[in-house]
Amino acid sequence: MKKALSFAVALGLVAGYAATASAVTMDWAGDARWRGIYRDNANFDDTKADLRQRMDQRYRIFGTLNVNDDVKISTRIVLADQVFGNNFGIDVDGNGTNDGLKHYVDRAHMTIKMLGGSYLIGRQNASWGNKFLGWGSQVDRIKAVYKSGDLTYGGYLQKKLEGNDPYGDGDIDIYGAFVVGKAGDTKWGVLPNYIYSDTHSAVGGGSEDGYLVDAFFTTKAGPAAIMGELVYSGGDLGENSDGDSFYGGFVGGAMGMDAVTVKGLVAYYQGNDGNTGSGRSCDNDFAPSLLIGTCQETAIINFGSTTNPNKLVAEADDSTYLVGAGVDFKVNDKLTLGALVGYLMASENGVGGDDATLVEYDLSARYQ
Repeated sequence: MKKALSFAVALGLVAGYAATASAVTMDWAGDARWRGIYRDNANFDDTKADLRQRMDQRYRIFGTLNVNDDVKISTRIVLADQVFGNNFGIDVDGNGTNDGLKHYVDRAHMTIKMLGGSYLIGRQNASWGNKFLGWGSQVDRIKAVYKSGDLTYGGYLQKKLEGNDPYGDGDIDIYGAFVVGKAGDTKWGVLPNYIYSDTHSAVGGGSEDGYLVDAFFTTKAGPAAIMGELVYSGGDLGENSDGDSFYGGFVGGAMGMDAVTVKGLVAYYQGNDGNTGSGRSCDNDFAPSLLIGTCQETAIINFGSTTNPNKLVAEADDSTYLVGAGVDFKVNDKLTLGALVGYLMASENGVGGDDATLVEYDLSARYQ
């Protein structure tokens, strides 16, 4: 107890001294989004009505308080994350989420340079690699980052659950390490996680553990950029109800030709057994398109997840396949037009346990 208290006091003194030793500055950035959505037959069932028409908006503000060269405090504030006309918490999509007016802070952490590295403490962005494993999720971590030449490495303690179980403290902790390297046009990284749960349901109950390993790369071959990622999850906390491991990955590429960029990807995920299980979580993982792989309101199905995020398909899937291809056209330095075609097949995910397929066509315009 004395060690923990001393550590907390020491951090407070570091931040306090820094504030008096130099001028404090603040950096701001942000983004804004407005969109209209039209969706039909998102439940894969032609016999049931499933029509959605809606508009929504979101404003995000990123703030960094620079105490001095060694200490900074970072945050992200979301304002007016809402569906038009639903300011009082109506669940428009039936996906169990509040679609009304929302304001919240989803990042708040300190970064302190000490002991030859950087230490991040608090709620942080957990994006990793090419985002097959991490897609902008927010986690509570103590993370250490070090650099040596072209290598960046470190580790973290992540609190998945802080429990209060009468037969144990009920915590679920994730211990992670990572290394990221560069060699010419190639970047690679490996991240192993060990998951430990001491949640006991009764006297004499035992703990459980699991593990997850992810590896990614990006490289160039002439005018083409190529990327890929693999993930494997096993152990008591990383297997499905039949004791099978989860695994998957993707490979994708893009080639630019003057103002035109052509891109494509192939992805696969395997692990669920027709029952519920820990598939690729929609707010943590792969998000290749508007309709596939994310918890945002446009999503119809999660890539490799156990169920449809909008709860329109009740069956779990055994395996998921995805092929996508697209093209971007850069009109000028600020405006880019795009088109995307995606084909997804989810085994045992359709109504009545049948295979479900989804074809997506997207047209987009991006202005910066």
